[in-house]
Amino acid sequence: MRRITCAVLLLAGWFPTTVSFSKDPLPNIVFILSDDQGWNDIGYHNPEIRTPNLDRLAEEGIELDCHYVQPQCTPTRVALMTGRYPSRFGTHCVTASNERSYERGTLTLASMLKTLGYETAISGKWHMGSLPEWGPNHYGFDHSYGSFAGAVGMYDHRYRLNQPDYTQTWHRNHEFVEEVGHATDLVTQEAVEWIEREKEGPFFLYVPFHSVHTPLVEEVKWIAINNHIDDPERRLYAAAVTHMDYCIGQMVEALDRSGQRENTLVVFSSDNGAQINHSGNNYPPPDVPLTDFSSNDPLRGKKSQAYEGGFRVPALVNWPGTLEPGKIDSPMHVVDWMPTFAARLGYKPDEDLGWDGENLWPLLSGEESKSTERVIYTTWGRHREWEALRHGDWKIVRNNPKDGDADWELYDLIRDPTERTNLADSQPEKLAELLQLFHREKQKDAI
Repeated sequence: MRRITCAVLLLAGWFPTTVSFSKDPLPNIVFILSDDQGWNDIGYHNPEIRTPNLDRLAEEGIELDCHYVQPQCTPTRVALMTGRYPSRFGTHCVTASNERSYERGTLTLASMLKTLGYETAISGKWHMGSLPEWGPNHYGFDHSYGSFAGAVGMYDHRYRLNQPDYTQTWHRNHEFVEEVGHATDLVTQEAVEWIEREKEGPFFLYVPFHSVHTPLVEEVKWIAINNHIDDPERRLYAAAVTHMDYCIGQMVEALDRSGQRENTLVVFSSDNGAQINHSGNNYPPPDVPLTDFSSNDPLRGKKSQAYEGGFRVPALVNWPGTLEPGKIDSPMHVVDWMPTFAARLGYKPDEDLGWDGENLWPLLSGEESKSTERVIYTTWGRHREWEALRHGDWKIVRNNPKDGDADWELYDLIRDPTERTNLADSQPEKLAELLQLFHREKQKDAI
């Protein structure tokens, strides 16, 4: 098995494409995003969890062992769709938000792919503007289905009942619809039908599941598969993971049936780390409280934090016959996918798009194997409650800087991946070096 330890190549900024792949058939792209799935909540990290389809995709593809996202749902979606850190757009993008994330006309991953002749669809959770006038069809998607807003009742399909402006959210192509079924099954059914629909060219299918976000409501058959787990709350969560994994398998089978598997690149990632605890009664019932039901072990931290457990997540990429199986343990980020696809497909921007992401293709394809350092920058919360920056093996992080006395912490992530030993006092020069990089990135923010 090929194991790659290099980092990606280009520094953040404009990504000029110099190689055209127009003579090759353009691959289909299926990008699957789970919700709140922790580091320890997938089978190839933890055999307690039953995810045979994801395990197989990782084994036959490339496991992305150091794949970062943002610490919460909306910010990760903004980063994926724009190739830019969400803080570049304002405070409403660095936390879960129902506001419009960015203006119409902003180049998104979907609209970029449309310029290359792709047909585009989303089935699942949008959460970058929770009203029809801010929905995905205005941002490059030919077809859309699911919720405008965030998590929903799994059978009820409504958003938080205490936010009436956004409670009704389930739609098809921006028209509200009433349907019967579990949200995970409905999203999958729509995705499978779209995969098998006749198309004139390549397609981009984005499947951001509502699962495994709370509220958790699962059938007995999924719970029974996980009866080996004693804790009933952990068992319920594992059932939701297994259910989603089965549905991912259904999409892969649809690609096989339709003869499209060999020309389809599949990417999977969680949108942030595990929530761990849930207070309950936030979404349409049943929405029960849960304690220690999900896990980022052995990583420190959780969703909405900038410790590793908040935004280093399970991820993989699979393209049979094109990408050699292996594992990449170099740092990469969800902002990298847009410039990576641009490079592989021959997209050449006419202007500086301000991309923070880098071209991963040389790393994924094995064309490059030498390590260079890169910056990964993170801020979370409307008041920048969490801030972090990784450069090479080193990371700085702090919580609640608005209080004025929050000290930076410094970690050597190679020797201390679980962030237990703060080296800020013993390594002042390294801390100063990373702070300089942090302030360079912060100057680019709109907040």
